[in-house]
Amino acid sequence: MKKLKYSFLIFLISLLANGQKCLHTNLSKSFNFAVELERVKDSSSCKIILKVIDKKTSKNTQEIIINSEFIFEKDFKDCGKTRSYSTKINDKTIDEDNDFGDLIIADFDFDGKEDFAIKKDSGGNGGPLYEFYIQKINNEFVKDDFLTNTLEFFPSKIDNSKKTLTTLVHANAYQRCKMIYKYNPKIKKWKRISKSFVE
Repeated sequence: MKKLKYSFLIFLISLLANGQKCLHTNLSKSFNFAVELERVKDSSSCKIILKVIDKKTSKNTQEIIINSEFIFEKDFKDCGKTRSYSTKINDKTIDEDNDFGDLIIADFDFDGKEDFAIKKDSGGNGGPLYEFYIQKINNEFVKDDFLTNTLEFFPSKIDNSKKTLTTLVHANAYQRCKMIYKYNPKIKKWKRISKSFVE
């Protein structure tokens, strides 16, 4: 029986192939981020593990696990494929196919605190899909359901003065769909205020 359990354990371990492990120390002023990808062998499915580390104490303050059904082989392999609008790392890099990077630091709810987005799915013609996490008062990051499930794509424009996020996503052979979302900080709610098609 022990031999059978041991063989099964070895089999399970062999199903997982570890991807790149990255420690990001230059994306945030307050936190380091450790990202690891565990891929299911011969599959596009994987588990993405993100650890938030306080820069002052060097303590791991939070661990977030994302179970993804579809991540390209190229994703999460290059530790430099990140972006930060806080520390200006790669913030001027041109996106390729609406891919802004595997991990991005920005202020999505316009409160002056660093938030982040992490790739959750490599997506299709429109580009990758992201999970968005907002930093709360206690420095904990909480998934924003509206941004994750409705916005989905990383915004091509973040307008702090108007408190809007704009996505520009491939819609058909000739056009892209432009959506503008506005945040109301008083009621802490998002609303789509515009949808148009541009060439």
